[in-house]
Amino acid sequence: MREEGIPKEEIEEIRFEFMNILKIDHLWVLKSLTKLQLNNNFIEKIENLETLVKLEELDLSFNKINKIENLDKLVNLRKLSLFDNLLKKIENMDTLTKLTIFTIGKNKIDDMKNIHYLRKFSKLTSLNMAHNPCAEQKNFRIYVAAFLPQLVYYEYKRIEETEREEGLAMFSKQLQNIEKLEEEENSRIAITEKQRKDAELHSLSFVEYLNSRYLFDLLFDGDIEGEALLEIGDEIKDFHMEYEEQFINLCQQVFEIGQKHYKIRMDEVNLFTTTVNKAKKENQDESVNHMEEFMKKKYDVFDQLNTLTKHFENDVIDIDKYKEKVDEYFVMFNGIIHDTWKKLMKLELQLFEQMEEVNQNFEHVLADMINAFIEEAQAVFAQIREQEVIYTENISDVSSRYLTQANMGEITVPDVLKSIMSDKEALNNAIATTHDAHLQIIDNREDTLVERAKHWLETFTKNLTKDEIKRNRDKLLEINHFLDIQREEFDELAGDNYLEIGAEDSEFNF
Repeated sequence: MREEGIPKEEIEEIRFEFMNILKIDHLWVLKSLTKLQLNNNFIEKIENLETLVKLEELDLSFNKINKIENLDKLVNLRKLSLFDNLLKKIENMDTLTKLTIFTIGKNKIDDMKNIHYLRKFSKLTSLNMAHNPCAEQKNFRIYVAAFLPQLVYYEYKRIEETEREEGLAMFSKQLQNIEKLEEEENSRIAITEKQRKDAELHSLSFVEYLNSRYLFDLLFDGDIEGEALLEIGDEIKDFHMEYEEQFINLCQQVFEIGQKHYKIRMDEVNLFTTTVNKAKKENQDESVNHMEEFMKKKYDVFDQLNTLTKHFENDVIDIDKYKEKVDEYFVMFNGIIHDTWKKLMKLELQLFEQMEEVNQNFEHVLADMINAFIEEAQAVFAQIREQEVIYTENISDVSSRYLTQANMGEITVPDVLKSIMSDKEALNNAIATTHDAHLQIIDNREDTLVERAKHWLETFTKNLTKDEIKRNRDKLLEINHFLDIQREEFDELAGDNYLEIGAEDSEFNF
């Protein structure tokens, strides 16, 4: 490839067949690969393919592979062959949603239920599982026809409608069960995905999961003492239910505060962006007008220079007059360039200074908004802590009475409470431990909210400054580059014309 000058990064298809390969490696250099054939080797593990994101066809047949794995990144894969390996299970292919043709015959798959995994591949039209133990079982073909309604070909032979109907009739009960399980799983996936998307959206307002019972459940997750104390009786359970209701309501308040301030903040950001873009557009339009004005003057000078050359060639003027006029045009054009440069630079300086002031003012506005949000949220977090204190006082009072009754032998203490109720000190320590743990969780969530809000402000304002500095530098380079090219064009035109009339030894340097 090197000798023939073939760029590795542009290769789309390659075959490494019958080469005694033991391990897949070094393929990252073939970034554009769409078809890869590694069949008839001694490969034992699917690995090191994650960079081949454009891969559409992969042939790993006739190897020694014992597990399907490490295919997650190959999301464009349409054709996969694992024929004649040591596989016992179809798995780890969830991301291959474009899979159309799948060959996994002559392996060691013995459970027909592996077919169920393939139901999620809606584009799968062709499957081959011949010479697997499960494929030798009676009615396997019609089992496949029934459980994979999207399939068109099995073992490269079209599935007839009669086969599908026979399979549906024979395996109707199993099919109903699996459809029910799939429906439940899809429902769980949908809920989880919605929660993830909601959390992603709400994270922009720094209040993700606060519209649910998530934070309250976190208080008692792993809180052995707190859970044990609930066994004291109905009175504590009532206090717990009241605490739960008030806690979740307060979390909802923080969530609503976050959403409210996020909308206000984004409205302000959008208004700022619109206003700034309008100002930049007006500045750019004025800059373009100056450039167009310059181009008109440039063409006038160039026309005059060309006319001057023709006059000299036709003996209308002599060499001395020609040199004098070229020198005048040179000075004139430099004056035009310098005048245009001053106008463009003045415009850019004005815009830069305006943007500096506008950005600073906007930073103050955003800082005030973030501070207002934090103060409002912290006020509610203070109420959450108050509810935790009230709850602790309530369970402390009830627990003390319970301990007294236990010491007097009036009640039988459950096993889960025996260590806590061994004496007054043990009880107080247990209540203090659970209270401190709860406060720590509440404080941590508040700190997270505050830190992320401040980090957003810091990052946003830094980017404002950084982006404006970059825009300014790019504009300055653009202005100077534009005018440098114009000067070079004049020098080239004047020099060419001068050479054409035989003035190579002139004292003028264009």
